[in-house]
Amino acid sequence: MVFPGIIRRINKNLPNLLQALLIICVIHYMGQGVLFRVQRKLHMGRFAKNEPSTTTRTINGKVMQVHKAGFQKPAKTRPTRPPRSTTTTTTVTPPPPRPSFSVMEDVHKYRLETLHKACARWGLGKWSKTGTRNLTDEELTLTLNLPKAPLYQQLLVSEKRKLATCPTSRTGANWLAKRFLQLTGNYDDLQVRKLREPATSVARHAYPYLTSWEKYPVVLSNTINIIVARHPLERLLASYRHTLEDAERNPHGYLHYGRRIVRTYRQQPWPHKEPTFGEFVKFILAKDTRHMEEAWQPIARHCTPCHIDYNLIANYETLWYDFQYAMDKAELPKLNTTDYISYWLTPEKRSEYFSQLTVTQVLQLYKKYKLDFQLFGYSIDEHMADAKPGDEPLDPALLLDLPKPPPIQLEKIIYQEENFVLTGERETDVAQAPVPGGSSPSNEDTSNEDMDENIMESSDRANKVLE
Repeated sequence: MVFPGIIRRINKNLPNLLQALLIICVIHYMGQGVLFRVQRKLHMGRFAKNEPSTTTRTINGKVMQVHKAGFQKPAKTRPTRPPRSTTTTTTVTPPPPRPSFSVMEDVHKYRLETLHKACARWGLGKWSKTGTRNLTDEELTLTLNLPKAPLYQQLLVSEKRKLATCPTSRTGANWLAKRFLQLTGNYDDLQVRKLREPATSVARHAYPYLTSWEKYPVVLSNTINIIVARHPLERLLASYRHTLEDAERNPHGYLHYGRRIVRTYRQQPWPHKEPTFGEFVKFILAKDTRHMEEAWQPIARHCTPCHIDYNLIANYETLWYDFQYAMDKAELPKLNTTDYISYWLTPEKRSEYFSQLTVTQVLQLYKKYKLDFQLFGYSIDEHMADAKPGDEPLDPALLLDLPKPPPIQLEKIIYQEENFVLTGERETDVAQAPVPGGSSPSNEDTSNEDMDENIMESSDRANKVLE
């Protein structure tokens, strides 16, 4: 009989099977305990202790401190390490006057023309023409890594408000998602600041996918479609500072990437265990963009700007003004928001990081993110000037191919206006009332998801530092 034979074998081997199962359970239990202890030690930084962060604000000439996490003032604790220059600071004031509508029209017309010309040159999407591509082998390789169809699933679309956008990491995605949440009418200015989840996740629930993919082109033909661009190198720097510069603030980034980068690219002892910006750049240059974090991938790969008919390009550096312009174009009422933001990378802060790179490395980064540079009209002149000379010879053809700054730079116009407003405040020393839709001290809760929104008030324009 077959069955009695099988039963006899099971009875014979059952003790061995039970013994093996018991050993596996013991090893698993012990391993879980060891991992828990290691994780607890790694999370002994400020955020694991739930220590409230403070924000300094000036109200009627008095310096106030707002504790963002909890209501009790934290006990004085001894710092575990010297402070690192990783805090995002910006000046929070009533916004300077918006540039005229004609200036905004000219700026956005130029941005769209730049995008469409680049799409045609690279032979991508709606603006591709048969037989017109004249690409190098490196450029052809870049196009192979791009989606061949529009990624509609990345979009937040409001049919009712006739507005759509593609939120992308490290381009103010959370700030923009909060504005979209306000448009639903279910969230006011206070509620969007107190969200317990990333605003992009909440916005995805508020704006679900359309009923079919075929419906997207029809709806988008009647909406204001916003894509947010950012200088590729400064977007990389922002991601490095948020993810890798401080292991205590972001232990996940250090455990997942930082240790590996240090083991691979560190050649001499360093006072900090975190990777330097130079080591991070070596890691990026050696990786395929298809297998990177979203913040390290080109915006062109995530939002497919040549396949989707975006009709408004916002720049991260002028996002507040660009979104107000989009609201005007969509004929929507102004939001009751106090989130006036502007970010400037000062020459000193930019030099602090890009002086760690050689000119050759900056050019290699340009080649890796060349499509984003050409689609959105950013240049690398300032970053090249900050980099140190290397031993490798430079390609003259590549130097001639470098993009030039746009003729109208909206961020410089706004920068001059902000300087004027701040100078006026110092001369009169009178507190200005916030304008409608403008600014008042923001208590917006910050999160690791979007550190770009960590806003602290400062009256010194020289301390206005990006990220």
